[in-house]
Amino acid sequence: MTQGRDEATTRRELIDRQLHQAGWSTLRRKVIEELALPRAALQTSDGSGDYGVEFADYALLGRDEKPLAIVEAKRTSRDPLVGERQATDYADLIQASYGVEPFIFLANGNEIWFLDRFRYPVRRVSGFFTRDDLERLQFQREYAIDPTTVAPNLKIIDRPYQLQAVKTICERLEDRHRKILLVMATGTGKTRTAIALVDVLLRSRWVQRVLFLADRRELVRQALGAFKEHLPAQSRTRVEGGAIDRGARIHVATYPSMMQVYQQLSPGFYDLIIADESHRSIYKRYKAILEHFDALQLGLTATPTDYIDHNTFDLFGCSDGLPTFNYSFEEAKDDKYLVNYKVLESKTKFQIQGIKAGQLPPELQRQIEEQGLDLSEIDFEGTDLERRVTNTGTNDAIVREFMENSRKDASGTLPEKSIIFAISHAHAMEIYKSFNRLYPALQAKGFARVIDSHIERADKILNDFKYEEMPRVAISVDMLDTGIDIPRIQNLVFAKPVYSQVKFWQMIGRGTRLWKDPHSGREKKDFLILDFWDNFAYFQMNPEGEVANPTEALPVRLFRLRLEKLLLLRGQGEEDHAADTVRQLQSLLAGVPGENVNVRPHAEEVQKLIAQAEAWDELDEKRLDYLSKTIAPLLRFLPDVNLPTMTFEARLEALAAAHLRGDLETVEQLRTKILDDLDRLPPELPEIAAEAETLAWARSDGFWRYLDYERILSLQESIAPLMRYRQRQPQRIIRLNLPDEIAARYWVTYGPAGEGAFVETYREQVETFVRELASQHPALQKLSRDEPLTDEELRDVENALNRPDLFITTDTLRQAYEQPQAELVDFLRHILRVATFPSREEVIRQAFQEFIQAHPEFRAPQIQFLRMVQTAIISRNRITTETLRLPPFSRIGQAEKLFNTEQLDDILALTRKFA
Repeated sequence: MTQGRDEATTRRELIDRQLHQAGWSTLRRKVIEELALPRAALQTSDGSGDYGVEFADYALLGRDEKPLAIVEAKRTSRDPLVGERQATDYADLIQASYGVEPFIFLANGNEIWFLDRFRYPVRRVSGFFTRDDLERLQFQREYAIDPTTVAPNLKIIDRPYQLQAVKTICERLEDRHRKILLVMATGTGKTRTAIALVDVLLRSRWVQRVLFLADRRELVRQALGAFKEHLPAQSRTRVEGGAIDRGARIHVATYPSMMQVYQQLSPGFYDLIIADESHRSIYKRYKAILEHFDALQLGLTATPTDYIDHNTFDLFGCSDGLPTFNYSFEEAKDDKYLVNYKVLESKTKFQIQGIKAGQLPPELQRQIEEQGLDLSEIDFEGTDLERRVTNTGTNDAIVREFMENSRKDASGTLPEKSIIFAISHAHAMEIYKSFNRLYPALQAKGFARVIDSHIERADKILNDFKYEEMPRVAISVDMLDTGIDIPRIQNLVFAKPVYSQVKFWQMIGRGTRLWKDPHSGREKKDFLILDFWDNFAYFQMNPEGEVANPTEALPVRLFRLRLEKLLLLRGQGEEDHAADTVRQLQSLLAGVPGENVNVRPHAEEVQKLIAQAEAWDELDEKRLDYLSKTIAPLLRFLPDVNLPTMTFEARLEALAAAHLRGDLETVEQLRTKILDDLDRLPPELPEIAAEAETLAWARSDGFWRYLDYERILSLQESIAPLMRYRQRQPQRIIRLNLPDEIAARYWVTYGPAGEGAFVETYREQVETFVRELASQHPALQKLSRDEPLTDEELRDVENALNRPDLFITTDTLRQAYEQPQAELVDFLRHILRVATFPSREEVIRQAFQEFIQAHPEFRAPQIQFLRMVQTAIISRNRITTETLRLPPFSRIGQAEKLFNTEQLDDILALTRKFA
């Protein structure tokens, strides 16, 4: 071994000190320097023994005094990785001499790299591990089993997507990935899924010590309670105030609390770190925690993938921009695990116009003067409200709007549980005072309360809001924006503007959870958002809330439409127009802020696209995919977007593409929208009047009958800039008197001669007859009291039901109610309202859920395949062996490769139950 002064100095002044900090001391027989390793123990390639001696720089000893790890030291000027092969040779010699496989550290005083051979590639770590750390890793290496073979505990999670998530993560871990990003919509059980994963990894001995991080104390409290509920046998502790119970198996902490103490713990202290609400703030403020510990890392977030920061993907090893597992709000809504929202957008007059004394009526000016205020100082824009000025009438108007239009409780008189998001504590108090003024009788019962960090005993008020009838309304500043799980909430009021897409979605998530009123039995179908600050417009989301997922950002859509147009023009040899389109694309990109943290990694490519026309020449499939999926999303950071103008431009680009494709149906649809846009331009404006001739031409039938690309281009050049003047058109109710008919109904055949009726009609007739019969039939009266029937009584009921006009039998009822497994008494109990049937969709979901639970060996792609089959069955699609080979199923994988013959037969048998 070559050892010069530089290396000796490195070891003495740097590595020795680093080892001592990790608890390794030569005085206590924990470290051997220059461990001699005779090469005789290792045979050479020709079979003869090599009897020289090697020296490992350091050997770190376990309690059995055998080498747990070795350290290969290099001078500070050398890359420590150059010693990897040398160290692995030493490890082979130790294996031969001591019968143990040592861990390997490669160090040069500035960097330390760690190698756990046969498990993971070499990786950089922040420091040396302690003896306890290494012995724990040694235990895992010796006794851990494949986590994919351990079935999740169905008492913790039982929904198919949750099982699929755990399976997906375990498969990724088994493939030796160390970072994972789990995206699940708020309310779908992120924390519970994470706990189920911890349970699997503990039972498979893959991990032994876990850290759960959250960004708020309330979330830490909830997580600690969830771990206690679902893993009661595991020791757990809360890290707070600088105190750490090192003996606990599960640690739960806020990020700030962990920042205070993490340097007291060794880099190998944790096996798994779960980072809740993983987003940009972690990257910017708390990344040091994740960089300090050499642990598996699981990031949890409810933020839709389109709005997850680029750095977050990188932080959790998802360089392709795709999370390890994603279960979106849209999927959860479709699967009936979350409820959708509807939006009522409202603004007061002063919010729109501002408060300007010179424009107020004399009566209001006099009121201002009577308050001792100088009229010359009253000149506020609408956006100044609650920042520079508060107006009692404005807050009163917001409170009245909420009380009149909010979702009410079963009585129909009082709003259901609601959160009002205020701008500041002062604003929250003003809203609270409005409730006091307008609804004193309700306020005497504690109807609306402020819950924020300025209020004493806010936690007590929050508990009352969660579990008691009053308060019904929580007026909050930040405290209830995230992480609060109150399923009963049915109203959210945005009395403030929100500028963070991540936070906006977290706030919406407060209302998405399922809930059923225990008193009335009424189920929460959706919830209401009252938006007073144009938040949905700001984020370019559907303002009516009929579609729950955010729409594609308008600049992104415009870029992609122009990219499609470019391809079509080139395909038709229109090179001049194609060159113009390239310039349009370059102009769009030129507005993207290069200093934006999301744009910065792509800045060089963006500049190339802006500066070089030839960068757009070779648009093969790979290049197009890159432009559409990597470059186009950067347009969502475009500042100063004029929505009416860009919307019109996007419509014209869609029109151009449809025209070039020859898609006449889409052209006609767009014509209606474009003409509507033209009609909203105020003709009295000089700018609009100057283009009157062009507008008249664009409205004419001749313009559209002989539509060509040049005409579309003329609209883009002359009319698009005018769209900034487009007026909002008030919604009009259009009443029509047109005949209509039912497009689809199900027919039930019930008589021996083929008698039949529509299902709805037959059910109504049967239920009317049974309820009338129950008024005089003793057995049915008994059943109405939920008392069991004897066999003789049941036969008596069967005879009474089987009348010649309805032929009521168990088989016909099964057909009519789509309940193939139900018995006659079940139908009677349903009709007499003693019990209710689950819907067909609920029965299907339950059957598939039980099928998946009965096969814990299924891997994530298999569960995903079955969920798609479930969706098809709910939509009444017929499933055969052949259809399982076709899209959409084939996009997941080939059925014959995912399942064996017996499993496929079982799946088809399951689908036939609902055919």
